[in-house]
Amino acid sequence: MDLRCHDFLKGCYTADPAMAVAHAGLMRALAEALRSAAWLTRDRARAYARILLAVPILLFAASIHWRGQALPIAHDFAAFWTAAMLAIHGQAVLAYGDAARGAMAALFGPGYYPPFFYSPVALLFWLPFGWLPAATAAAWWIASTAGAYALTLRAMLRGTRFGDQLVVSLAYPAALVCALYGQNGLFSAALFGGIALTLERSPLTAGMLIGCLAYKPQMGVLIPLALACAGRWRAFAAAACTVVALVGASTLAFGPEIWAAFLLSLPVAKAWNASGVPGFDRFASPYAAARLLGATQAAGWLLQAAFALPACACLVWVARRRPGAGAEIAMLVVATCFCVPFLGEYDLSILAVAGAWLVANAARNGWLPYEKSAISLLYLSPLFIKAASLHGIPLAPAAMTLLGALTLRRCEEQAVLFKK
Repeated sequence: MDLRCHDFLKGCYTADPAMAVAHAGLMRALAEALRSAAWLTRDRARAYARILLAVPILLFAASIHWRGQALPIAHDFAAFWTAAMLAIHGQAVLAYGDAARGAMAALFGPGYYPPFFYSPVALLFWLPFGWLPAATAAAWWIASTAGAYALTLRAMLRGTRFGDQLVVSLAYPAALVCALYGQNGLFSAALFGGIALTLERSPLTAGMLIGCLAYKPQMGVLIPLALACAGRWRAFAAAACTVVALVGASTLAFGPEIWAAFLLSLPVAKAWNASGVPGFDRFASPYAAARLLGATQAAGWLLQAAFALPACACLVWVARRRPGAGAEIAMLVVATCFCVPFLGEYDLSILAVAGAWLVANAARNGWLPYEKSAISLLYLSPLFIKAASLHGIPLAPAAMTLLGALTLRRCEEQAVLFKK
């Protein structure tokens, strides 16, 4: 059939050369539109982002119907709030185990509730929210983390004139997914963005922000490697001191037994995630991609390693060349996403930091061929990733690979500029 179709088109072009010329011109115009993306002006970017942001806000406004303490959105926040409430009542140890899930069922009604697998350091951050009613606490958590995330990205994008930075940041689909779940990806993104902004001019501040990532240790697993390879020892020392201080504060606040409960929960957390209890469509890692396609756990771990090892090598290459804080952190967040096997779809929010650095760099030094089109596609990619994963098609690793390639290309250019 394909051969007959090809012969038919060839015959048409032979019979009508004008059609062949028109087709070639159309293809050249399409290639040029993708190459330069001149159509994506500042005004259009702002308009598209506003539309993208308005739709979920309207849906959320139409869905507000509190029933007692029930949460129509921010379902995952129930675990954070319940753990904080238990800690306030001197029962922080009970946050790790079935007692907390029973408490959630009693408070919010029957249904599925995620376990609490976070470090005791995380309880320090969520503790103030335990004093508030659940719905109010969820609203404050979403508003505060989204605000910190948007303001951080706005600072990274300052001077780019790339639409309305706040609207563009908040309309990023991964950020909207994170807010819908009441998850912590926006908090992580704000920390990574803050590190990128302060690492050069205030290493001690950057180190303290790095230390705060101890609330979710897997997000900071590559940071020691990146800092050591770049020789950023002041930030390294400040981060280590911050982690020690947070561990000490959580031990004083909740008692040393909290750490035993946390460590005992880790094998349960690994088994719970590895077996895909939440659904592999809710993860974005190479491991989850393999499992979504029906592979075994062993094959999933092999694929995870196949992506993680090159990502680590790229991070080391970039860090050793030391092209600047923005470039190093952009590569760090991409490599981190490849190395975390249980990367939630809401954790893709941290990739906005890499995207913001790419846009800011392009605004200063000019867009590279096809770069603006690729970044626009990646900006919308969480929508396609979610829709495809629901049908058993994992796209997240492909999107992260494209972002990694764009980041590496820019990092190499940035390293050359720094040498000059």
